Amino acid sequence: MSAGLFALALLFSLFSVACGSNSSDFDLDKCTPAETAITGKTFYWLGSSVTLGMESGDVAVADYIAARNGATCVKEAVSGTTLIDEPYKKIFASYDSYITRLKTTKAFDKSKKIDAFFCQISMNDAKDEFKDKRGAVTGTDVTEKESFDVKTTIGAMEYVVAYVRETWDSPVYFFSNARFDDTGERKSRDPKGSEYAVLVEAAYEVAEKWNSVGADVRIVDLFNDEEFNDISSEDYDFYMHDPVHPYKAGYLKWWTPAFEKILFEDFGSEVQG
Repeated sequence: MSAGLFALALLFSLFSVACGSNSSDFDLDKCTPAETAITGKTFYWLGSSVTLGMESGDVAVADYIAARNGATCVKEAVSGTTLIDEPYKKIFASYDSYITRLKTTKAFDKSKKIDAFFCQISMNDAKDEFKDKRGAVTGTDVTEKESFDVKTTIGAMEYVVAYVRETWDSPVYFFSNARFDDTGERKSRDPKGSEYAVLVEAAYEVAEKWNSVGADVRIVDLFNDEEFNDISSEDYDFYMHDPVHPYKAGYLKWWTPAFEKILFEDFGSEVQG
């Protein structure tokens, strides 16, 4: 096969996968709501492209949880952004960090009671350019939100906990990506899986500190969940656009049930069929 024909075949293959993985079969209106322990609950979601659904038509876990369970999920998600309080600049636009958006967004009603706040552990913070800006968890005597260095990832994580505690007094769930690696089938060049793993571990350290002072911080760790990540190459290729971003099929068939399992256990229900 000539190079041109090979490239054409590869393009057709990728197009076929994308169309199938993002087909109308996985649209939100195809979801049948069930009565579960999170029906009627309100969840706020802060994140970047994975929370948004960059490769799935802006449909992601939060949207499927709402559609499948009759919950209210409000997303504040912008692709390319970081927990670190630095703007994300593109050629024609600039986008605010998690921290700036948390403080200024109109999406989150600060007077409303919510049942949980979800914060994505951004893979953008694990990129090479931010490796020297991880920061460290502060002592248990440091709890005022303005005390944290939001120019670091861990400082920003702590700020999110302090802000949510003060504003809504709800549980905070930090959630990770599915596993991606430095080599092999799930290789990601930047960020590398080994760098992202450091931030996932940091989220556990943040949770340990804050839970010791009376907060409620939990981790949805898809990255290290061996059972969750144990899927076939065929399923993986169908679910994922790249090692970081799922298609609609990936969110609906792979990621959402993992979140629901945790939420149903936390809020006291059986897993939806």
